[in-house]
Amino acid sequence: MAKDNTKAAPGRPSPLALRIFLGGQSVSLMGDGLAILAIPLLVLEVSGSPYAAVLAAIPRTVGYLLVGLPAGALVDRLNPRSVMLAMDAVRFGVFLTLALLAATSQLRVPVILALAFVAAGAGVFFETALTVAVRDLVAEERLVRTNSLLEAATQGAQVVGPGLVGVLSALWGLQVALVVNACTFAVSFATVLHVLRGRKRTERAPSPPLKQALRGVGGDLAEGFRCLRSLRVVLVVTCLQASANLFLAVGYLLVFYLRDTLHLGTSAVSAVVAAGGVGGVLGAAVAVRLGARMRHETLIALGAAGLGVALASLGVATSLVPLLLLNLLLGCSTVTAVVLIRSLRQRLVPRALLGRVTATARVAALAASPVGALAGGALTTMNHGDPRPVFLAAGLLSVLTTAAAWTFGLRGGTHRPPGPAQEHAPSATPDTPTPRGTSATPVIETSEPRETP
Repeated sequence: MAKDNTKAAPGRPSPLALRIFLGGQSVSLMGDGLAILAIPLLVLEVSGSPYAAVLAAIPRTVGYLLVGLPAGALVDRLNPRSVMLAMDAVRFGVFLTLALLAATSQLRVPVILALAFVAAGAGVFFETALTVAVRDLVAEERLVRTNSLLEAATQGAQVVGPGLVGVLSALWGLQVALVVNACTFAVSFATVLHVLRGRKRTERAPSPPLKQALRGVGGDLAEGFRCLRSLRVVLVVTCLQASANLFLAVGYLLVFYLRDTLHLGTSAVSAVVAAGGVGGVLGAAVAVRLGARMRHETLIALGAAGLGVALASLGVATSLVPLLLLNLLLGCSTVTAVVLIRSLRQRLVPRALLGRVTATARVAALAASPVGALAGGALTTMNHGDPRPVFLAAGLLSVLTTAAAWTFGLRGGTHRPPGPAQEHAPSATPDTPTPRGTSATPVIETSEPRETP
């Protein structure tokens, strides 16, 4: 393989160090994918209760709703990579503890759930810090590519992770799967530490003491809300993401629809579900290819409209091939929009406020999902168990909200792919946390979105 002679920009790691860092994050995301099935299986093994297994599947969503906003404020005050190291250590400890307790038959359901919530909360802090760290480590013209790689790894982990848990559990027992899960976070820790050690000591600002960082968190959150409200494109995109999650939640009915309404076999149901994961990986590639050529606001609107069309069409499709293609389109459209929304937010939100705005957007999106799922289930029950009108209505409403977002904000956005002038813009030291009372000016200033009449 040819040697990479590309020089790193000031304040940024070398290309090799960045690849090691992203590789570690891909391994860490695989750990998240392993946990999707490992925790519910562990609960079932201990209790045999399906109700407890359902409870074990919700810590991530509940964790974001509980600590998402404070996590954003604290990440803005602390060194984001220090937060990542601490949270990797916490998650490593959680899963290693679960493995040891499982091996010694000391586990109880309350202990499993408590540790699962700790891991989920640590994951919230980690993901928020990762968004800020990517902004610091990656040149603007490579943000879309980097976010696409991470999202593709996320989609792949959600497909491969549960299957890997099944294989490891069948061969060596569930405790081995938990040890492997813990090791993924150890790999992430090592790669983040490598990036930190690879930089000059003077470029690493220490985080303030935690007690000092906790002071005035409420005021910081209010400042983040004001920032979100002042950037119309970011606000509109956040509202669009929340509404899309509301309608996408009817996707929880997909397996029921395929199996009980259309009477498809297990292999056909699995193929349709897997097509969504394939579409997600394809969506990450689409974001990279088109993100360098088209306005990101336009691509976000097209992605949101595409998922609406796919949802509505799922309500009228009855044969296997159209269902495969539509779920592939749904996954592709969703991930394309997610990657570009994340990249747009990283460019337009001031660096000192990025953690808060990111956390606020994710909390809004995740809060909408259970509401949509409950509404979809209730409407299906009212319609005598037929979810087709629910898919159709959710898709049409998604298209309408996308049209409204385009009219009231995305059409007037002026953000374009970075040109040569931007590619060589000087970079300031990225790590320094902003003390309370200082200006929230971004480290790398990007033009504010201008609105047209």
